[in-house]
Amino acid sequence: MCKSCYHCGEDVPANTDFKVEILGEVREMCCPGCETVAQTIVDSGLVSYYQYRTAPAEKADLVPEQLQALIHYDNEDVQSEFVRNHDNVSEVTLSLEGVSCAACAWLIEKQVSSAKGLVSIRVNTTTNRALLAWDKTQVKLSELLSVIHNLGYKAAPFEADKQEASYHRMMKQYLYRLGIAGLATMQVMMLAVALYLEVFGDLEPEFKNYFRWVSLIFATPVLLYSALPFYLNAWRSIKGRTLGMDVPVSIALIFAYVASLVATVTEQGEVFFESISMFTFFLLVGRFLEMRARRKAAAASGNLLKLIPAIATTLDGEQIPVKTLKIGDRIRVLPGEHIPADGKVISGRIHIDESMLTGESIHVVKKEGDAVYAGTLNGDESFELEVTNSKADSMISNIVRLQDEAQHSKPKIAEVADVVARYFVGVILIISAGTWFYWHQTKPDDAFWIMLSVLVATCPCALSLATPTALTCATSRMGNFGILLRKGHVFETLCKVNHL
Repeated sequence: MCKSCYHCGEDVPANTDFKVEILGEVREMCCPGCETVAQTIVDSGLVSYYQYRTAPAEKADLVPEQLQALIHYDNEDVQSEFVRNHDNVSEVTLSLEGVSCAACAWLIEKQVSSAKGLVSIRVNTTTNRALLAWDKTQVKLSELLSVIHNLGYKAAPFEADKQEASYHRMMKQYLYRLGIAGLATMQVMMLAVALYLEVFGDLEPEFKNYFRWVSLIFATPVLLYSALPFYLNAWRSIKGRTLGMDVPVSIALIFAYVASLVATVTEQGEVFFESISMFTFFLLVGRFLEMRARRKAAAASGNLLKLIPAIATTLDGEQIPVKTLKIGDRIRVLPGEHIPADGKVISGRIHIDESMLTGESIHVVKKEGDAVYAGTLNGDESFELEVTNSKADSMISNIVRLQDEAQHSKPKIAEVADVVARYFVGVILIISAGTWFYWHQTKPDDAFWIMLSVLVATCPCALSLATPTALTCATSRMGNFGILLRKGHVFETLCKVNHL
């Protein structure tokens, strides 16, 4: 008889030996991925998950082979593209996938901060980036990335093109979920109007039951597919021993669906399939618009990096990747090309358009020995250039880093909002339980639905999403006027300025 994986419930293939000790017994796993995730849960002190879960977990997506691939980021040649070194401390900007609220950021910061050799980590939920600094003599970058991956998030060094592709992939998935929720909401609402006629006694029982079953069919994909991001975010926050804003949302959706399902099967009680569909739809609309706002704000720094070309021309006329350039290399910059790296002019007298850095439209004359910067535009003459800085230390990269530091630096209002949002969810759950208890004593038939109303109405989206999004958009807007911020507290002090 084939055994089942203790983690995900799938069959354990023959001739495999993946095991983890859980709750005092050695449990069999179906693959290295489930073994790794189960061991992480045990090592994190979350073994009680296996006691209280109501269904097996999903099969692990991240297997050790993928974790092994992270080791490539420890290679010095690879790191030269994106890592900035200061003595023994290295710094990198990471792109994150799966981060949706302040609780996600707090979870990542908390878990990674416990790693030996970490200097600092700051997660920006608006740009989906993290600023990571570590002591390279004590810990490797791959080890820190593994910590983030084991939490269920994806992390990799920031590259504008890759983040652009990731953004479009994420938006495409959201549009699918949004479309299904919208179509289902329209259908369920039409059926709900018919069910409302029951109040006047104009609906036959057989039609009433028929409409309920059809509503159930339409609402099920909304709950299982469209609302899936809410469940994943809620699970990650619970896994990290915190309460995110999607916890009450998930509880409300699941409870309402189960109660409506029971009412449909037993033909007793009320159903709220239209509420489930509409609530999911409007939440997805809000998240979709919020993601677009975040993307618009984050695109400013990414657009600067896109000015650096991917290809450079050697003195022999050979085309080589810019990422392979090293300090001291000599290349030729052709007329009308964007300069691929910071350097100094070896030969030639040229005119350079530096408007993308200075805002000045007048071209600047450069002669032998003068410095030129990556991303600026060459005029009508070709010239020979000696590379003086790596891409990670170029002028444009430093400007982008300053923007990232400003966006990652939280003013006091943002820190207060993050703390309040974390505790606010716990308070919501306590109030909801108290609401149910009170109404169960006075009006038991309505107690359950009143409790759900409290869960839905008190979602702390404003605290968890609005504050960081507003700050990042303001930082980006100031960047459009040529003003770069280094610290986020500037917004709190600007209102007190009365003389310039």
